Amino acid sequence: IGDNSNNLCSLCTGVVPGGKCTPTDPYAGYEGAFRCLVEAGDIAFVKHTTVQEMVDSGFIPGVTVDQFELLCKDGSRQPISQYRQCEWSSVPSHAMVVSSATTKSERRRIKKFFTQAVNLYGSKQRRSNTSSIYDRSNDQYNPYQSRFTTASTTTYSPYNDGSERNESQPYETFDLFESKRYGRRLNLMFEDTARHLVPIDDDKQNYQKFLGRSLEQIYETKTCPVGRMMLCVTSDAEYEKCIKMRTALKSQLIKPDMLCLKAHSHITCMQHIQSGTADVAVFDASDVYTAGLHYDLMPFMSEVYDLGLPEYYVVAVAKEEDPDTELTYLRGKYTCHSGINTAAGWVYPMAYLISNGWIRPYGCDSIRAAAEYFTKSCVPGAISKEYNTGIPYDNMCDLCHGNSFRYCRRDASEDYYGNTGAFRCLVEGGGHVAFVRHTTVIENTGGKKKEWWARDAFPDDYELLCPDGTRAEVNEFKKCNLGLVKANAIVARGGRGYNGTEMSAYINLFTYAQQFYGRKFSDEFSFSMFYSPPPYHDLIFSDATRGLRVVDSDKRWFDAYLGPNFLRARRITDCHAGAVALKISALYSSLLSVGAWFLYRNVM
Repeated sequence: IGDNSNNLCSLCTGVVPGGKCTPTDPYAGYEGAFRCLVEAGDIAFVKHTTVQEMVDSGFIPGVTVDQFELLCKDGSRQPISQYRQCEWSSVPSHAMVVSSATTKSERRRIKKFFTQAVNLYGSKQRRSNTSSIYDRSNDQYNPYQSRFTTASTTTYSPYNDGSERNESQPYETFDLFESKRYGRRLNLMFEDTARHLVPIDDDKQNYQKFLGRSLEQIYETKTCPVGRMMLCVTSDAEYEKCIKMRTALKSQLIKPDMLCLKAHSHITCMQHIQSGTADVAVFDASDVYTAGLHYDLMPFMSEVYDLGLPEYYVVAVAKEEDPDTELTYLRGKYTCHSGINTAAGWVYPMAYLISNGWIRPYGCDSIRAAAEYFTKSCVPGAISKEYNTGIPYDNMCDLCHGNSFRYCRRDASEDYYGNTGAFRCLVEGGGHVAFVRHTTVIENTGGKKKEWWARDAFPDDYELLCPDGTRAEVNEFKKCNLGLVKANAIVARGGRGYNGTEMSAYINLFTYAQQFYGRKFSDEFSFSMFYSPPPYHDLIFSDATRGLRVVDSDKRWFDAYLGPNFLRARRITDCHAGAVALKISALYSSLLSVGAWFLYRNVM
């Protein structure tokens, strides 16, 4: 996990899928560490009782205590019995825990229960001077022979041949601190070397006071050179999820500390990251382009969907009951888009329609082209000055569903924002076609969504519109699509603001986070990174995400990550993209010319 070397798990022997180097590995735990020492290793870090326990258990034949020595911090060695003179540290013993919601009176009842359990089945058994777990007849510490020993009772059966006979009915005693009889394992529930359970005072029943100085050692192993990571989001719903994620990560002591910042828009997030106010954000592929081109941000981790790679297909979806809608002629139709300048909802569909001559291009003004070709649409962000610096066309938001200031916003506050929002626009909002990710229809039909708008939606009710004018089933996206585009990515500062230490810390944080919270489903008692509570969808991460993958270091500049096809599509649909690219190229050429002139002057 994270930047830990694979060497840390090279000696592990787990053969069960997913079990190697986990708590189920044969070499896990103190017993496992000792077994690893005997069979494969050179040193084991264990408790002072482990060696004697394992030798006495007989689990590893032919092993004696004399075969092992303690390594002391001063470089010397000592026999196993001299652990007090050769120990690395002392730590608190195991403790029983309850929920913090448990009342003080309930905790006292629990303590009383286990105190009585130890009195009956713990301390007396531990002081026993007999080696048999069945026979305590010679036990000097057990004066009440019949209470804790195997007994033979004589019974008379009225159903025999009339003669009396003895029937021995042995029963074995229970030992709270003994595990061997339950299989080849030690320390089940309680440590086998335990002798008593000591009640903890009420005022010390929290982890800080119980652990004491040991807590400092725990924190030392969790230290991180990067103090914090500020995640930028764009809506109240995302901010709420971010706070929950922060709490979840903190509970696992995952560093650096994660903080949350709510910005007005994705553009504002880009500005905050560039200035250092924020550190990371999750962007659509098209926003990765904008962030890299204008703000020197770089993608370092990407989402992975059902294809197993950080990419997805862009598809056009229509209702099966609407055979008149086809991709080659959408004039006058009602269209649904995930957002202005989003990869699946705008860049690829508009680039296809313009480059194939289905729509008059107006140069590279795709917003004007769409507004004059489609009758009504929902393109969240189309009338925002941040995303449309030209003339706002009201019909680009006629189908949108948001109320008040949320109307046609390019964030989760608009009901029809995002891929799921565009599909919802098709289902209930009057749209004829929706441009979405290939996973969107399957995600939201067949009972997978609890919201009322999706309850009656089935996959067979929808079809894909193919570039050749035909239709296909929703699962035939590989042969019926508008292109393959890179997945959403997490971005951070690049250019002059790049910091390799920070980047490594962020990668480790998200890698650990998905190990703990990468589940697809959630409930009120748990957190899931890739789940959004109804009625929201795709909060921070896409709900279709199956995992996060680190972007190769040579692909962390926006153009290398997105590829030439996307860059070409963006230039077709965005005049400013091409203009800025030309300006950068011109500036670069000018700098080269100045450098050459300066060199020439020096030579002269």
